[in-house]
Amino acid sequence: MDQSLAELELAKAYETRHKNNEGIARVLARRAAGLAIRKYLEMIDFNHRGLSLNALLNNGDVRKNLPAAVYEALDRLSTRIGMDFNFPMNFDLLLDAKFVIEKLSLVNGVENDRY
Repeated sequence: MDQSLAELELAKAYETRHKNNEGIARVLARRAAGLAIRKYLEMIDFNHRGLSLNALLNNGDVRKNLPAAVYEALDRLSTRIGMDFNFPMNFDLLLDAKFVIEKLSLVNGVENDRY
C-alpha cells in the first residue's frame, strides 16, 4: 500500500525530531493529523472546503463526523504551548497524530487501501 500524505508528513515529523527540532516536528504532526482528517472527510463526502489543516483539528462540525476515539488526541494536538515553548503537560504530538491517522484510516473495521 502506498503511504498517504498524512503518513509521509508524520515521517517528516519523526525525521525532524531526530534532528532535535521539536517545534517543527510538532507542526508537522499537526499537519499530518489535519491531512488524515481531510482525507477522511473526503471519503465520507463531508464538505470541508475553506478549512485549513489546523482548523480541521478544532472545528466542531468536523468533530461531529469523526470517531469519538480521536477527540482526546485532537484536543492535545490543539493545545497551545506556553511562553516557554513547552506544553503544560507531557504530550507527544507525534504519537497523537499517528493515533489519529490509524483510527481514521479504518473504514468499517477494515483498512482502506486508498487512504
